[in-house]
Amino acid sequence: MFKRNDYIIISITCFFLGVFIISQFYANKQTRQLIQPENNEVLTLEVAKYTKTNADLRLEVQSLTRELDTYKNKTLSGTEAFDKYKSDTERYDLLNGVLEKIGQGIIINIKGNLGSPQVIDLVNALKNIGVEFCSINGTRITLNTDISVFAGRDEYEIKAIGNSTLLKSAMERKGGIIDLVATKNLKITLVEADKLTIPPGQSPQFIYAKIIR
Repeated sequence: MFKRNDYIIISITCFFLGVFIISQFYANKQTRQLIQPENNEVLTLEVAKYTKTNADLRLEVQSLTRELDTYKNKTLSGTEAFDKYKSDTERYDLLNGVLEKIGQGIIINIKGNLGSPQVIDLVNALKNIGVEFCSINGTRITLNTDISVFAGRDEYEIKAIGNSTLLKSAMERKGGIIDLVATKNLKITLVEADKLTIPPGQSPQFIYAKIIR
């Protein structure tokens, strides 16, 4: 015959066994979601993008070194040196936000209030994917932009130029930045665009350098 204490022990044991089974169920469900082929494909694309970005940076260093050697080359004609200078100036003006940039990309529309950490995380995520040109509510994001000023807005329109398919997949994947910043108070939509225009930003101000005419 079972005593009352036996029934209590059995009930407690069954309760914890049930909690364990439910926990295992949800753990297995999350594991299946993470190892889905589409998620693996997106992760592979992101890793490939990071690898390419690192390779591009190494090539950039090599290119800058060659350019320095070119400028030091005393046999270079005045016309060639000027053309080289003009080409480099246009390129760096583009990177510094002095010139507008047009290309395919994505548009992220957000309705709801974002804090500074959320805005910074969004921009950093775009940069990590390989985005060089982006804007928030029509303002170009450059190295000198104070991103925290965009916190506390009611609506956001974030434009990013790059491979639209890759960007959309990377941003929307399970565990991606959209998934991390999303809350019940935010409405986030993301669309691809064949042609985006990122406007010029504020020109960099030189404090110590002066132009000699």
